[in-house]
Amino acid sequence: AASTKADLDKRHDRLVEFIREWSEMYEGGAKGTGLTTPVMLRQSHRDASEAEGAIRRSGIRILFKQTNTGAAYKSKDEERAFEREGSPAAKPTSSTAAVQTKRKAAKEGGVEVLVEETLGNDLRVRARRCNMDDGTVVKELSEQVITKQLEKAISVWQKDHT
Repeated sequence: AASTKADLDKRHDRLVEFIREWSEMYEGGAKGTGLTTPVMLRQSHRDASEAEGAIRRSGIRILFKQTNTGAAYKSKDEERAFEREGSPAAKPTSSTAAVQTKRKAAKEGGVEVLVEETLGNDLRVRARRCNMDDGTVVKELSEQVITKQLEKAISVWQKDHT
């Protein structure tokens, strides 16, 4: 059983590296991927959970960057008001400072791709939403682009590693 566990560990490590390399295509504008939302990549720090059936877990977070769409979109009138507030003559009040801080701190969403060793001694790849809060606008089209391309990439990996 130890060699099986060692083999599984090696396959897990290879799949983690494959997913990391695959995710890098989305950096720097993601030309040719079909993804319209700019992203940044971050390592996942989500620990393995036996309750979720995973004894080992690694992953990557594909985080959507803020754009001038969704909750961050400002109408012409809002832009003018924002510019007036930001002019040197206007003193920032605590309420405008709070609004600006809130806008900066808004979570834009993302997709976390997890590679897991399961309790059943198998490998599993899961994609889940991440970096969300109550005000996050769900970017379904971008999520679909990522998950469809992930499915294709996993299919290729399976053919190469079975």
